[in-house]
Amino acid sequence: MPCYNAWNDYLTPETPEYAQAEAEIRAKLKAMIHIVDYYYRAFGYPLPQIPNRTEIDPFRQPKSKKEAAIREMICHHFACDEVHFCTLYDVCSLLDADLPQERSYLAVILPSANLMRANIDKFADAIGSMQ
Repeated sequence: MPCYNAWNDYLTPETPEYAQAEAEIRAKLKAMIHIVDYYYRAFGYPLPQIPNRTEIDPFRQPKSKKEAAIREMICHHFACDEVHFCTLYDVCSLLDADLPQERSYLAVILPSANLMRANIDKFADAIGSMQ
């Protein structure tokens, strides 16, 4: 498996190629936010509220059983949609940790990426050829 390269590692800002790649990753971010919103709302659970100036732990998984189950459902949804954990890292690069709403999504998506990465076998059926 190759090392992770961010979506913009080899692109020059303010070029058409950069703009196209950014538009594609922003569209993916919009879809990821929709997935997160769906599961948290469907199960009546609030998005994490991380105080400003508190570093988001990319490996922190929920302590409550309910939220842990929601997080796993989100990861399965990502896997079924063939969203690789590297794509989740990419969308996280667009989220601004200084904005409370974006911090909430970052606090879900980044640990979800790490959960998928650490448990690739658990999501293998949904991921299929992505291994």
